[in-house]
Amino acid sequence: MGGGYTTGGPVQESCAAGRAIWTSMPTMRIAITMLGLALLTGCSGPDHRPTVDLDMREVFPDLIDYHGLPSVTEDWAPMPFADNGAWFGFAIPPHEADVPAAGFVGPFLMTSGRWLSPQLARLDCPGAASVETIGLPGALVQVWQSDSLQVAQALWFHSSSTAVVESRLYNRSNQRRIVDLVWTGDVFAGAATLEVVGSDVVAVTPSGDRIRLTADRTVTGVEIDGDSYRMLLAGAMMLTPGDSATVTLAITMTIAGDPEVDPAPALADPMASLSANTARWNGYLDATAAAGAPDDPRRILAVKAVQTLMGNWRGPAGRFPHGGLFPSSNVWYFNGFWAWDSWKHAVALARFAPDVAADQLRLMAGQQDDQGMIADVVYLDAGEDNWRDTKPPLLGWALVEVYEATGDVDLVRELYPGLVRYHEWWYANRDHDRDGLCEYGSTDGTIVAARWESGMDNAVRFDHTEMLQNGPQAWSMNQESVDLNSYLYREKVALADMAAVLGRPQDIQRWASEAVALRARIQSTLFDDGTGWFHDRAIDGGAFIAAQGPEGWTPLWTGVATEDQAARLRTTMLDPAKFRTRVPFPTVAADDPEFSDGYWRGLVWLDQVGFAIEGLRAYGYHDDADSLAAQVFANLEGATVPGVPLRENYHPLTGEGRNVKHFSWTAAHLLLLALAGR
Repeated sequence: MGGGYTTGGPVQESCAAGRAIWTSMPTMRIAITMLGLALLTGCSGPDHRPTVDLDMREVFPDLIDYHGLPSVTEDWAPMPFADNGAWFGFAIPPHEADVPAAGFVGPFLMTSGRWLSPQLARLDCPGAASVETIGLPGALVQVWQSDSLQVAQALWFHSSSTAVVESRLYNRSNQRRIVDLVWTGDVFAGAATLEVVGSDVVAVTPSGDRIRLTADRTVTGVEIDGDSYRMLLAGAMMLTPGDSATVTLAITMTIAGDPEVDPAPALADPMASLSANTARWNGYLDATAAAGAPDDPRRILAVKAVQTLMGNWRGPAGRFPHGGLFPSSNVWYFNGFWAWDSWKHAVALARFAPDVAADQLRLMAGQQDDQGMIADVVYLDAGEDNWRDTKPPLLGWALVEVYEATGDVDLVRELYPGLVRYHEWWYANRDHDRDGLCEYGSTDGTIVAARWESGMDNAVRFDHTEMLQNGPQAWSMNQESVDLNSYLYREKVALADMAAVLGRPQDIQRWASEAVALRARIQSTLFDDGTGWFHDRAIDGGAFIAAQGPEGWTPLWTGVATEDQAARLRTTMLDPAKFRTRVPFPTVAADDPEFSDGYWRGLVWLDQVGFAIEGLRAYGYHDDADSLAAQVFANLEGATVPGVPLRENYHPLTGEGRNVKHFSWTAAHLLLLALAGR
């Protein structure tokens, strides 16, 4: 099992800390219960008699480590916590950090991938030090204390543009305590300019993003000194021994060019806001129950995957009327929306947040030009978009999955015409010899963009590729790729399914007949009897591309392979010298001379693992699928261990996580695997 769920582990330590808090200050029990974020996870006994049912997410503390204190704006070591589609996030101060007052770390701005501040909103509590911090699904909680005062703080997101910080102050002394209420903070030099707007403090970034701090009490004055401010609240708070009171702050982000965000709804009823947050997250966690009991490693992994996905969720903003997911919020260069990432995200989101899944499809499906092409990646700044290539066509697969989860015919009706145009675009622009088998390519004739289009940027099978021009802004590789045509087959099946939903019999007949013909063509043309493997092939129908990689089992996942072909694929897939490595399914066979730890030249990517295992299951190899999934869960570095991030890819021989942390499509496919085969 993952750490934190066994007797005597961190949960028990948390219980002890919680009991100490409750016995020393009886009103803290009320404060934390009101917040719905009890520190007494898993405790029982006379000290723990909550007046409300425990929030389910309290069973899963610190699955993602949000502790950290950035030293500069470009410090990507701390992982920011974000939720509800927020474009900004926060962290928790590490225990050893030297921070001057009670407050969360940040914010981190998703628009730029930079930290705005080490602590923009601190409640001035002289002498206070952090004694307990917990990162939960959907909220951060921390407790600070000085000799006479204790402060319990919770942070959650009311919306994609507003975070709420609720601070419960408790007099733990035997004397009356007068507390001056002061919010203070600072920004990194050059990161923003501080302004006073009414009684609020506003940090304005060079790009025009605005972070606004709004207190729930009357402000008597604001002092700004360069990169720092002090906000004084009216009326000193007098606390008798054992008494407590609450102070609330709304932190809003307005992205440059968007209408100013109103903080009033979040401050009107913070407890109603938190109740909505709790209900939403309990719903997410309930959806992971199929993975097992709370202490089952699969369940731990499933919840970690859900947290990863929702932490990378960005709501509607700027030119995007719909929200979607970043590949990761932990680095600056993934602050955009990629096409085939989006299709994978949506399929996993359909299992627990189908409304977010539908928005993810709408966002990327809306990035379509007049010819039907969908961009590779898009950003808030349209000038950064990549139209040099698209990505493998999996929109239809994702639409079917979201429809099956929601029954939303309107979504199908909305996206179907664009899906048809995108499908037809491939044959108009990427079938050089018009033989019904397509090639990856680019709009600018470059090999690098064509490799990007495959999604497998530096795969061994493209080492000797050349480019052929099809027409204006249309180029193809000189090889027909088996994964691309298998995806197109699956899209035809999806189009037929969606045509049935819409009651279009002629379309059903068209797509079904095209699917049958393409399936037969792939079976007869791209399967090598000599190797028992599906390969890319020279466009003239000549030599197979010798490399064996994930493209070979794509026909298994899409349902293209015959039963005999599936049996031969299985033999190679289960060969420890080729693909059943410690973490199975590297991106080129382990016995290939080019096998290495270079990105798509040997590392394991979880989307391809998912396709392999789902493909085996689809052809009836259930025991193989279960065994391989268990091998993945056991050998991915830290996958089921709290605090260890899900990575972009993994080393097949050691299980070591590589490249970007908190990667969305890794989370998506691990969630799907964790929920399957139970």
